[in-house]
Amino acid sequence: DLSELKADVKKLHSLLLRYSPRHKWLQVSNLPKEVYQHLACYVPKIYCLGPNLNPQNEDLLAPLLLQSPLEWYLCGEEPSVGLAKLEQNNQPSQLCGHVFKVGEPTYSCRYNCAADPTCVLCMQCFLGSVHKEHRYRMTTSGGGGFCDCGDTEAWKKGPYCQKHEPNISDSSQKDPLANLSDEMIARTYNVFSIILKYAVDMLTWEKEDELPEGLEARGDTYYCMLFNDEVHTYEQVIYTLQKAVNCTQKEAVSFATTVDRDGRKSVRFGDFQFCEQAKSVIVRNTSRQTKPLRVQVMHSSVVAHQCFALKALTWLGQIIRYSDALRRILCQVGLQRGPEGENSSLVDTLMLCDSKMWKGARNVYHQLFMSSLLMDTKYKKLFAIQFAKNYERLQNDYVKDDHDREFSVTDLSVQMFTVPSLARMLITEENLMTTIIRTFMDHLRHRDLQGHFQFERYTAQQAFKFRRVQSLIGDLKYVLISRPTEWTDQLREKYLESFDAFLELLKCMQGMDPVVRQVGQHIEMEPEWEAAFTLQMKLTHIISMMQEWCANVCSQYAFFLVNDSQIQKEPSGHVQSCAGASMMDPNHFLMIMLSRFELYHIFSSADCRKRCSRENANKDVVQQNNTLIEEMLHLVIMIVGERYTAGVGQVECSDEIRREIVHQLCIRSMAHSELVKALPENENKETGMERVIDSVASFKKPGVTGRGLYKLRPECAKMFNLYFHHYSRADQSKAEEAQRKIKRQNGEDSAPGEAPANTPSILALLETLQNAPHLEVHKDMIRWILKTVANIKTMRECTASAPPSDSSGHSQEETVRDKDKAERKRKAEMARLRREKIMAQMSEMQRHFINENKELFQQSLEELDPSTSSTLEHSPSSCDCTLVCVGPRRWRAGGSERRQVVTCILCQEEQEIRTDGKAMVLAAFVQRSTVMSKNRKRPPHNPDKYDPLFMHPDLSFGTHTGSCGHIMHSHCWQRYFEAVQAKEQRRQQRLRVHTSYNVENGEFLCPLCECLSNTVIPLLPLTKISCSSEQPDLSQWLNITSLQMKALLSAHRKAKAADADGVDDMDGVNDCPPPDGFKLDYTPKNPYSSTIKEMLTTFGTASYKVGLKVHPNEQDPRVPIMCWGSCAYTIQSIERLLVDEEKPLFGSLPCRQDDCLSSLTRFGSACWTVSSHATVQNHFIRLLAALVPDPRVENTPCILDIDMFHLLVSLVLSHPAVFSLDSSGLSADTAQLHFLHLVTVAHIVQILLTSVAGESLILPLHKAATSVLCFSGLREVNSGWHLWRCVKAGILPYLRAAAMFFHYLNGAPAPPELHSVGEWEALCGYLCLPSNLLQLFYNNRELMEPLLHGCPKSEGDKSRAPTLCLVCGAMLCSQSYCCQTELEGEDVGACTAHTFACGAGVGIFLRVRESQVLFLAGKTKGCFYAPPYLDDYGETDQGLRRGNPLHLCQERYRKIQKLWRQHSITEEIGHAQEANQTLVGIDWQHL
Repeated sequence: DLSELKADVKKLHSLLLRYSPRHKWLQVSNLPKEVYQHLACYVPKIYCLGPNLNPQNEDLLAPLLLQSPLEWYLCGEEPSVGLAKLEQNNQPSQLCGHVFKVGEPTYSCRYNCAADPTCVLCMQCFLGSVHKEHRYRMTTSGGGGFCDCGDTEAWKKGPYCQKHEPNISDSSQKDPLANLSDEMIARTYNVFSIILKYAVDMLTWEKEDELPEGLEARGDTYYCMLFNDEVHTYEQVIYTLQKAVNCTQKEAVSFATTVDRDGRKSVRFGDFQFCEQAKSVIVRNTSRQTKPLRVQVMHSSVVAHQCFALKALTWLGQIIRYSDALRRILCQVGLQRGPEGENSSLVDTLMLCDSKMWKGARNVYHQLFMSSLLMDTKYKKLFAIQFAKNYERLQNDYVKDDHDREFSVTDLSVQMFTVPSLARMLITEENLMTTIIRTFMDHLRHRDLQGHFQFERYTAQQAFKFRRVQSLIGDLKYVLISRPTEWTDQLREKYLESFDAFLELLKCMQGMDPVVRQVGQHIEMEPEWEAAFTLQMKLTHIISMMQEWCANVCSQYAFFLVNDSQIQKEPSGHVQSCAGASMMDPNHFLMIMLSRFELYHIFSSADCRKRCSRENANKDVVQQNNTLIEEMLHLVIMIVGERYTAGVGQVECSDEIRREIVHQLCIRSMAHSELVKALPENENKETGMERVIDSVASFKKPGVTGRGLYKLRPECAKMFNLYFHHYSRADQSKAEEAQRKIKRQNGEDSAPGEAPANTPSILALLETLQNAPHLEVHKDMIRWILKTVANIKTMRECTASAPPSDSSGHSQEETVRDKDKAERKRKAEMARLRREKIMAQMSEMQRHFINENKELFQQSLEELDPSTSSTLEHSPSSCDCTLVCVGPRRWRAGGSERRQVVTCILCQEEQEIRTDGKAMVLAAFVQRSTVMSKNRKRPPHNPDKYDPLFMHPDLSFGTHTGSCGHIMHSHCWQRYFEAVQAKEQRRQQRLRVHTSYNVENGEFLCPLCECLSNTVIPLLPLTKISCSSEQPDLSQWLNITSLQMKALLSAHRKAKAADADGVDDMDGVNDCPPPDGFKLDYTPKNPYSSTIKEMLTTFGTASYKVGLKVHPNEQDPRVPIMCWGSCAYTIQSIERLLVDEEKPLFGSLPCRQDDCLSSLTRFGSACWTVSSHATVQNHFIRLLAALVPDPRVENTPCILDIDMFHLLVSLVLSHPAVFSLDSSGLSADTAQLHFLHLVTVAHIVQILLTSVAGESLILPLHKAATSVLCFSGLREVNSGWHLWRCVKAGILPYLRAAAMFFHYLNGAPAPPELHSVGEWEALCGYLCLPSNLLQLFYNNRELMEPLLHGCPKSEGDKSRAPTLCLVCGAMLCSQSYCCQTELEGEDVGACTAHTFACGAGVGIFLRVRESQVLFLAGKTKGCFYAPPYLDDYGETDQGLRRGNPLHLCQERYRKIQKLWRQHSITEEIGHAQEANQTLVGIDWQHL
């Protein structure tokens, strides 16, 4: 078949070239028949030839065999030439029409430029528009909409970007068809008619083994086609497919992913019975609880033609881009009625069959509609009419369907209903608003006897349909967005008709699902209230919009709406309430109020009032009546007193907004987002607060945490009105309390707020109204008011003329006020004297206690005072005038410095830290880390075979130890941990859920601070080392150490051979006698108590288990290596953290980190005592051989492959195992100093070889070393100063880490210079190094040069949840089945898998489209964290709900970076999960 197909391709291609202008289709009389025969012949040969589709072959053959003939016929010449001519002669539309994909950014202007909030721009148009300089909102698209650039009805200002700016010379009214010849128009019409009808027929075809007339099914193969639904879960589909088609889980996941994305997928290919068997299994397995999955057995020819039908629609969408004339012809073809009459056009057919199609087909034809019908103004109107005529049927189909609205044709309503001219035309001609409201009501069929909606008895299916019906409310909102400025009689008539329908809707809502108090019987289940509440909330904005339309039609409708629907909280509702109250008879208005609150019976007669106030009356009834009366009076006060509203008082819109803001800030200081949420919005979802906010409030910027807040300016507090009409009862109470507190602090009296200007004078108004004919009824009342006011005025004038009486009354009032102030002042003075007396008594008691215990206090003060003689005995001045932390001249602690007393947090008992005392421990957390990694592509090591002795300089994996700093007895901790274990074991297995700690992994929470821990570090005292006066120099020490190593290595090999063969094969051959004082057979005594030894083993095993991810084994020779590595890695990470925070090396660490490093370093120097001495000695031999070549030591790495600080720490901490055998008088301090010098020189060589480019760097190391260190062979070096600067910058982190290491190991205090940032000289002096480090080489040049010879080497759709790793920058696809991977036998999401490759199980991620930071630790722990992106108001916007432009906040980013560098991610997750238990239930492993 394939060879035949290739021959057909060559044959057709030659025919096309030979007969291109005169193709036989140009002469045929029955073109549809010829085209159908062609498609019937070639479509089955290209598509669906086997179980797996081949997109490469299809994309290659379909354009050549199927699309190219159509293009030849369409153009009448070579398609590339003909289409280029069309594009050249085309006058492109000013509409952008870019269709948004899921997650694509969209931009909308917030400067009142858009006609409605649905008007958006794509990124390219936005960047080229005037709106870029305005305030704008940025959101992510849900897919399906398109860019509104160029649509003059969508924008009040700036409708065009630079790209779509219309050319003034072009005539926009010119018919695009004028550019085409009649023959071209006829050919285009023919092709489009045939192809569009073919595509529509195939996509709406319902028969599974037959084809439409003109096409014929070939072959006898079938597909078992699985269709998507939104009922069954991924897991159900995957499980069912594995059983039905016998596929692997990965294949089933692939099938399920494709079905979810495209809407359908073939899961089996073969004969009919073979496919039918799979169908029956799928239906049987998915029909037990819900409706079964939709499965069809379809003939392969049917599937092939449906596949090409989708390609054909895509091809049509591509062709019409060349010319607006082609677009218009396609619109004509699509909307042309067929012989059947109503709803017979191809567009109607597609719309009405929408719910029967699969997701992929819907997407394709929706895209074609948007690029054709909705891009042509004339045909957009015709399409909108057809859409409105079929609206009820389309919505019914959507409600019965289960796909999301974005995949329904009803989602296109927003593209038409938000266009003002179209919306008004549809209201007038198709009665659109009435259709929407009645369609909505038809779906809510459940009513009670009074006709009210009844949701209480809804089944789950009915509740699901109700959620879908709510989309109609959105369509009604789209129609109402833009109010008409001009009303025609027909528009007014249709609107009033729809308004009557809307009132019917409100009538059905009034009294729906009443929640009646039940007496005498306990109610097990709460009545259903959510549906009614949701309906009320959804319609709230609609009611306000209906009011605004009503305001332009007839005021009586507006007032009725206000009083019947409780809209006094809306601004327009308040205006209408005030207007209605002013226009109505007062008695009538009060009667309406009493009726509305059902209080008429209370005020109707005196007998009723007496009856209600009797003592034996029902207390609940009395309380209810009192509440209703209070609410009614509150409403009356608001209507009468709250006049600061446009239309009531003489105020502008900005004054209203200003007053709204003032009253919100009177409650408390608020963030920008809180204010926006509290303020009323206009039709563009804007509050207008930015224009006035600065005049009434001051903005306080946020710190590293929190958010920016607006605080009310003091001068604006006088505007406060307790009965503000937007206050709820709670808001009113809070505002009153807050304002009273402020006034008390300022010594002010409470006073009502200022009222706005109404008219020049209310009295003048009354005088003009007393003669008004329409107020004849109230004439007597007005005259009485004017007369009363005149009498009051006369009385005031008389009172003013009698000063004695007035002053006496006034003075009496002032006297009362003065007395109150004097009383308050007297009480405050008494309280102050009482406090002073108590403090004096406490001070006297302290002095008395100190005098009685003088000796004790003097001893303590001497120990603490650095100037006393006891400290001077051990001061550095006895050895040198400077503080040194390493070497024979280092600072040595006296008895008082070594003595350390701590308190157990569990038993509160004090304990001195002693080598032979009870073990005291720190709660600690050990974790694998890649924080310092410089190579995140290095694959993880095989834990069973990995030798961790030499750490690579890229620090790809390390082990970090952290601690909360809280101390316990070891036995207290063991009892506590055993209790935690017992508690977990008592819990039933089915009740166990993921917690913030995993006991099985040894995790627990610190008993005091609940910090996550998984082990404990024993506390050890400073070791006392004597210092002899004479110590060997480097040359002598190397000779002695070399002899010791040879003897030790010989003894170890001899013992190993004896253990293996039982015979001493090496006796007398390689036997090296030990030097004097070096005892090979000596076994040193362990100085530590049993509890300390137990804790040394505990922490060592924990470091080994976690660091290598293996089972605990305290006998493994790698245990001490992992302990030394953890010590080095932790110091390095903290040193880098201090650099990032620009803090000094010493004096700035918190106590918890200081205690942790001290304990960790001293543990490292003692861990060899609980390990095999021979093992540790072998480690030391191998470590030293990396610096001092030893031919008998194999597999020594190149110095370029060793991290020098790890090497230094390991050498110093393993040396005691060898030093314990030496009784010759050598000092351990001397060894430490020589280790430091050797490793420092090696590190300088590393820096020189890796930091400077040149030919010398590729020379063998043993040849290049001398020239490198003498600066003679380095090329491309500008100066010695540049080279020295390079060396200093490269070695500084190493020196800083070394200073910290020896500081904690030997307890030497740091010089004051190192408590500030910088100070190179002080750092070198503290480490007993020359400030010019190259002097180390020159001082020992003859010795160093041979040592440098020892190196053996010299040589689809986009992700819906894109997530960025903040550690390495990798972009991942989170929360997607398609990107799940298997990790340790379990399927995990991309982020979880990445944490184990990049962060040793810990990760920090940015969820890009949600602007949200995600912390992960392992598979079961995680939390969300505030992102480092803030808007202009100092707030985060997680989920991009507000859409304000966001900017990176460096301080918050550094805070996240600090958490990572401090290894606090796991701790942060633990605290978050303890504080918020909902985080525990999230399946973090799927992210």
